[in-house]
Amino acid sequence: MFDDLTRRELEELASYFPKDKPLYAVGGCVRDYLRGEKSYDVDLSGGVKPDELIEILKNSPFGVVSASPRLGTVIVKGKNTYEYTTFRIDSYPAGSGVHTPTEVEFTDDLTVDAKRRDFKCNAIYCQIDDGNIIDPLGGINDIERSILSTTVNPDVVLSQDGLRILRLARFVSTLGYEIESNTYDSAKRLVGRLNEISVERIREELNRILSGKYCYKALCLLRDIGALKIILPELAYNDGVAQKVEYHKYDVLEHTFKVVEACSPQVRLAGLFHDIAKGVCQDKDGNTYFHNVRGAEMTADIMTRLKYPNRQIERTSRMVRLHMFDVNGNTKESKCRRFIARNIDVFKDMLDLFEADSKGTGYFQGSRTADRLREIYAKMLEEKVPMSIKELAINGNDLIALGYDGKDIGQALNEIWDIALRGCVANDRDKLLGIAKRKVKSKDNKGKK
Repeated sequence: MFDDLTRRELEELASYFPKDKPLYAVGGCVRDYLRGEKSYDVDLSGGVKPDELIEILKNSPFGVVSASPRLGTVIVKGKNTYEYTTFRIDSYPAGSGVHTPTEVEFTDDLTVDAKRRDFKCNAIYCQIDDGNIIDPLGGINDIERSILSTTVNPDVVLSQDGLRILRLARFVSTLGYEIESNTYDSAKRLVGRLNEISVERIREELNRILSGKYCYKALCLLRDIGALKIILPELAYNDGVAQKVEYHKYDVLEHTFKVVEACSPQVRLAGLFHDIAKGVCQDKDGNTYFHNVRGAEMTADIMTRLKYPNRQIERTSRMVRLHMFDVNGNTKESKCRRFIARNIDVFKDMLDLFEADSKGTGYFQGSRTADRLREIYAKMLEEKVPMSIKELAINGNDLIALGYDGKDIGQALNEIWDIALRGCVANDRDKLLGIAKRKVKSKDNKGKK
């Protein structure tokens, strides 16, 4: 289950626990072990209370830092860091949908602790000192059947914590499991609980959903139970929006899901938003000609609402705006070179998005845009073209020495960079200085006239 270093450290940690209150690993690490996969996130649990744990570890090599005393959670620090939570019973206000229990009662009963968890496959325990697997609710059976079911009545589990509906989609995305029918019906019935979840929590679960191997399946689930209308209503608006059948096999939303599936994980957010404005543009203008421009604005608005970092907002919205570049394959090479250089930080991801967008039509496997840009980029590398002004063989000081000043310096550097970028001249100091000299002479001559 664990690498040798972690296993030895956990066995040492477990040796400090009383025999009648042993230490357990629980949750994803046990589930993944039983699925034959590695897990690097180890959650620990047991009947020892936080204050007791601090006492029994005070003369050990382990440190204990309180994380959430009310919930019985502490951080145990050795060579690795582990989250330990005391077995507990949680109480939520009736039908509140809040994420944090209002009342907590500690217990040393493992089965009681298992019942306060979300899904059976996450409520399996491994006793650290002897490796014994304890499965009080039938989680192993769910793993063997590849299904997700709640630990107790799904109406209780999902109404207690609205976030669990998104966690359900996350585990569909990462595990590829089917959802047990009663759990599915309950999620669909209680989906309104998502309105009570903070945008930060929604953002984090969305990120996890998009990173999963079975993200397409999870996105379909969000659509089918009505969750998409709550967390991303702008995206759900595209459900059923038809596209020209000669170019697209699917409507806008289904196409979007196919594109996300085809993207690399780091590009999936841009894939999710790339056509988000198509429905709006179709209703407003009767066409989708400028959906990339409007889509970039909508993407920035949505990501701001979900409190994404500014840098990620800029990057993602820019990719949405750029995804229609050279769509007809007739853009001049000089313009393609500028596109590559000015977006070099997202260039490889743009190639990924171009190809995923093409695959998402249902008709094509590759992208002529991506193929063409790759060829031009290879040519630029062979020519040792400067990808930025900083890579030019001359700089502002060289221009000052030639008599440039003020705004003329930046303007001249940009013009010279563009000449080198287009491959009209090699990035050679003497040749670039020659261009700069001719430009300053030309300017002086115009001034005399």
